[in-house]
Formats: sequence, C-alpha cells, structure tokens
Amino acid sequence: MRTLRNAVMVASLCAFLAGCATVTEAGYFWGDYSNSLYRYTKDPSKETLTAHIATLEKMIVEAERRDLRVPPGIHAELGHLKGKQGDAVARDQHFVSEIGLYPESRVFVEKLIATPPQKAN
Repeated sequence: MRTLRNAVMVASLCAFLAGCATVTEAGYFWGDYSNSLYRYTKDPSKETLTAHIATLEKMIVEAERRDLRVPPGIHAELGHLKGKQGDAVARDQHFVSEIGLYPESRVFVEKLIATPPQKAN
C-alpha cells in the first residue's frame, strides 16, 4: 500500500512539474509570456507595457542562455512594442532578428514596418 501511495505521489509531482514547464517539445522557451500578455491585454497601461517588454527581453536572454529557441513572433512583437515607445532602432533590430530566425515571417514583419506604430499613452 505504501509503495502504491509513493508511486501516486511521484506521478502527481511529475505531472505538476510538467504543467509548470516553460519549454515546449520543439525547444521554445516561453518563460512567463502567457501571464505577461494577459496582464498587458487586460490593463493596457504604460506600466503593463513596460513589464511586458521586460518579460519579452528576459525570454530572449534566457532562451539564449539555455541554448533554446526564441518562439516565433517574439522578436516581431517586441519590435512592434518598441516602435510604440518611439524606439525605431530597437524596433528595426528586432524585426531583422525575427526574419533571421523565421524567414517565413517576412511578409508579416513587412506589414508591421509599413504600418506606423501608434505611440503608447
């Protein structure tokens, strides 16, 4: 009986830890992206924008540190948000990074470039 209980506890712990994983099977590092995007979408303010940008930047650094892949769209989103803040240089750098990592995103990124960003309030 004790062995069965231990096995159930170990299986539950493994399931819990797997649910907390921030790395997908494809090797993408997502970090706290979901929570950050939710907070920014729910309350789009300068504070949540700044926090979301910090989360995206941390994701990129952490993915590189762990030798994992930055998920598709992260550099494009970060570039778009940097453009909203008026930082055209960082915007363009992230757009170039997105196309470099995911060439298939070129059409999407070109549309972002063609659409002038609206400044964040």
